[in-house]
Amino acid sequence: MMFQESMIIPSLYTEDDQQVIERWIKHSEMGTEDNDLNDANRVAEIALCSVQGRLPQGIAIREDGSPVICRKTWHCQVPMRNDLLFPTHLLDINWDDSQPGFSWPESYYATVFPGYNVYAVTISQGSGDSHGYYDLAIGCFMADEPGEITAKASLVIQAWWESCHQTVKKFAWKELLKSGQIDAVTALRLRDEVWNKVVNH
Repeated sequence: MMFQESMIIPSLYTEDDQQVIERWIKHSEMGTEDNDLNDANRVAEIALCSVQGRLPQGIAIREDGSPVICRKTWHCQVPMRNDLLFPTHLLDINWDDSQPGFSWPESYYATVFPGYNVYAVTISQGSGDSHGYYDLAIGCFMADEPGEITAKASLVIQAWWESCHQTVKKFAWKELLKSGQIDAVTALRLRDEVWNKVVNH
């Protein structure tokens, strides 16, 4: 048995984590539309545990008028994951401004799962209103070279945007809030490619 199979996976992931990750990877690779959002959320939380402080935070107003941060946080069941999983920031977008001062940010990361050698692409929002969860894993890919990560992650993101348009008729996102591994020029090109395609079909 290979070292990664016999040592890395059991040391980084609980048995329940392994079942969820493996089921999610299988569904993602098959491109099934009924991929369990609960699994997608669990995978995202495994991937993003070490960067929770960087994720979008929604704000709600209490009855007394005071603001409260809405973002859900979670505890990492395997603390050593925080030292071994390194989410790569791809980009942050704003879908739209619902009213002055209130935007709909969405952050994108790619995280490799040691032992599985698969990158999970995740989205994070400041509210669970849109999908029922703050964080979701939206697709996966394998990359042999670091230079492949951006291109392969971009394809997953474009598929997500296209799905958002098809399911809820989402318009093109309004602005790039922050570039990461995907720079501003590339982000705008990816957006235009998707919405030019969906508008013309």
